[in-house]
Amino acid sequence: MTPRAQQFERFARAIRWSPLVAAIILAALWIAGAPPSIPDVRLSAPLVARPGGTIGLRAWQLAEDENGYTIVASPPTSVELRNANGLRLAATELAESEVEGREGHLVIPDGLDDVLSLVAIAEVDGREVTVERALYVRDEIESRLPRGRAVNAFQAYELGPIRAPGRPPGPTVLDPRVEEGACVPGLRCWLSVWVSAQTVDVRLRPLAGVRLEAPMARAVGQFARFPIVVAGHEGRIEVQALGPSREVLASREVRLPVIPGGIVARVSYVDGEMRLEWEQLGDSRPVLVDVFQGSRWVRALSLDPSEPSLPPLGPGVWRLQARADLASDNTAGVAYAVVAGDGGPGVAELAAQTVVGDAARDGLDPLALAILDGLLPEASAHSAVRALFAVPSFDVVSVGAGMSSRVGVDAALERDQARRRWVAAIAILLIGVVVSLVLFRVEVMSQARARELLDGLGDSPSTLRSGASSGRGLWAFVLFVFVMIAVLALSKGWF
Repeated sequence: MTPRAQQFERFARAIRWSPLVAAIILAALWIAGAPPSIPDVRLSAPLVARPGGTIGLRAWQLAEDENGYTIVASPPTSVELRNANGLRLAATELAESEVEGREGHLVIPDGLDDVLSLVAIAEVDGREVTVERALYVRDEIESRLPRGRAVNAFQAYELGPIRAPGRPPGPTVLDPRVEEGACVPGLRCWLSVWVSAQTVDVRLRPLAGVRLEAPMARAVGQFARFPIVVAGHEGRIEVQALGPSREVLASREVRLPVIPGGIVARVSYVDGEMRLEWEQLGDSRPVLVDVFQGSRWVRALSLDPSEPSLPPLGPGVWRLQARADLASDNTAGVAYAVVAGDGGPGVAELAAQTVVGDAARDGLDPLALAILDGLLPEASAHSAVRALFAVPSFDVVSVGAGMSSRVGVDAALERDQARRRWVAAIAILLIGVVVSLVLFRVEVMSQARARELLDGLGDSPSTLRSGASSGRGLWAFVLFVFVMIAVLALSKGWF
């Protein structure tokens, strides 16, 4: 074989192997972009905290069962509070929830004023998985957790004007409120009516979508209570204050706040023990309970219907949100617990002070002012507390979907894969340039060989017309194909 023939054979071999090499590069790029098998462990916790306080914690793992459906697992999890140097300042072991995941709370040590790290350490199949997020610890920092539960205009709480048909003059206050903050269709909720008169009968007249168990009740300590059930997605009712001869002294219409498919919750006291009672559609099931003090999430727990007792919460006003699972923020039931301290204000006054303190955000409540001015009898303290927190409890505080252990892993994978895409694209482009140069060289050599043959036959070189070679310009087409493959390697959708 002549040297020129050997050279052509090498050229042909390089051209034949070039598509296979490009395919191998693309396959390696695709395999390298496969996500690593890092368990998806989630940590839900507040972003801010005060020294000496507590924060609520929830942790869980999103996994798949044998059929490919997403399930929530509860691997053993501990949470540590660390400073910038990695020194552990506090730690807690989360308990298994009655519903989903793990739950608990962490006590923040006194004297801290820094940006710290919360680190959740979970053990999944003998492997340690961590989730880390920032925690801002400041003495005067305020928490602003997002508010959830959006409703339409036909499900919002709305009071009509008080109408007095004539003499004798009726009560100046006729204020109906849903104690649970909102009604759920098909479940019982309680309507508390505050009237200004000490003794008066109150009657309800359903207007749309409301079923009554008892249409009339006597106001005791300026409060009358009615169990009601909303039958549809909108409920309207008329509240009437009656005189001694059952004449209507005053009346007003009210549109009840309604949340389809939610939970109704209320706090009760049995033998000095605080309990959370809840109702939900279907069979009664365990619920997740998030405890807030003001806007701060301070504890996470779960309760079973057979054991609804709450742990000791200490003096203060506590907001309790009961939800069916980790993804049910907007259908949570809201209840308030007020615990008076020794030597401090009573439960009604403490609740009124809290409501007045939030007046800049929620508006001034006349019931809170009446309590602070001493216009309500002491015997109606618990009734006043139930009515006082009725309307504000319509909102819920969202604790979020949690920080994932895959967040940093996915970001690092994306950075590495972007680098690999560029390397692969450059390698494929270089292969294309080399192959195109080889083809261009072959084309030039072929034309030179053709001229030599024509000269040997005595023909004029002008007989070699432009475009007579079947391979003329092939190098440009091949270069274009490799450029397209390089662009494909840069595509995030494929690699």
